[in-house]
Amino acid sequence: MTLQEKLLEVKELKTYFMTNRGVTRSVDGVSFTIEHGEVLGIVGESGSGKSVTSYSVMGLVDEPGEIVGGEILFEGKDLTKISKKELKKLQGNSISMIFQEPVTSLNPLLKIGYQISENIILHQSMNKRMAKQKSIEMLKKVGIARANELYNAYPHELSGGMRQRVMIAIALSCNPKLLIADEPTTALDVTIQAQILSLMKNLRMDINTSVMIISHDLGVIAELADRVLVMYAGQVIEEGNVFDLFKSPKHPYTLGLINSTPKITDTKELLDSIPGTVPGPSEMPTGCRFHPRCKFAMKKCVNHEPFLQKLSSGSKVRCWLHEEKEVNIVDESE
Repeated sequence: MTLQEKLLEVKELKTYFMTNRGVTRSVDGVSFTIEHGEVLGIVGESGSGKSVTSYSVMGLVDEPGEIVGGEILFEGKDLTKISKKELKKLQGNSISMIFQEPVTSLNPLLKIGYQISENIILHQSMNKRMAKQKSIEMLKKVGIARANELYNAYPHELSGGMRQRVMIAIALSCNPKLLIADEPTTALDVTIQAQILSLMKNLRMDINTSVMIISHDLGVIAELADRVLVMYAGQVIEEGNVFDLFKSPKHPYTLGLINSTPKITDTKELLDSIPGTVPGPSEMPTGCRFHPRCKFAMKKCVNHEPFLQKLSSGSKVRCWLHEEKEVNIVDESE
């Protein structure tokens, strides 16, 4: 592997679900890269394909789901073509995941210390005594006081924030090169959320782990990400540097997401919202998938699907507004 090689390259990924109602194209031609030590944020409404993208990278898509096309190159190796045995060696070791619900991800019948140690023994070839010592060190690293005592606690004895810290300890116990975090702060109160985000920031710097963080919360993405991928109806519709994207969004959907996020300086009584919902698999519109909800939609948007084009600023956008030149979209209601 050369130093210039990307840690992760996803090329035209297609993950479909075969159901009685037909084929659901959850991820439909998604491409992106993650550099060594970089944090990529993926944002979008429920149903946009964010989590299925992360599960595809992790190798956790089960029937009726199937990766039907594309490549997932991790350090140059295509994860869609390796054996289950090879994939299992990577899972929890080189690639780890923090799942959305720690309550369902942790085994309620096993002590948290055992659940951390189990991963370390499996991937790090340590004996039980060494694995216990490493587990306690990881609990301390994620900010859990009384780590020696809580090593023997069961998940139900911990708060939601503590359980999420345990999940992070498990995910980072083998010093992964890529950490995937799927809605890591969902259902946590604001104080605990801030602590978890600060923890992830510090740990990223400590062990230089690349992070792919999935969230519907733009505040979380702005706090952690270097670069942002905006997804809608299974496609990437905008990609750019986190500062540029928030300062000057290029896609009407991204603008809508930003405007619908509450700000401390807002004096409006009601939040702005994007009309309608993400289309279901059986009601996918022709042309641009966002056009039924878009206030900037043109005749061309209805019949012709836009491609993901690179702008002079370095951003990428899937929108006919930018066909001839880069434009700044402005919400006239402001």
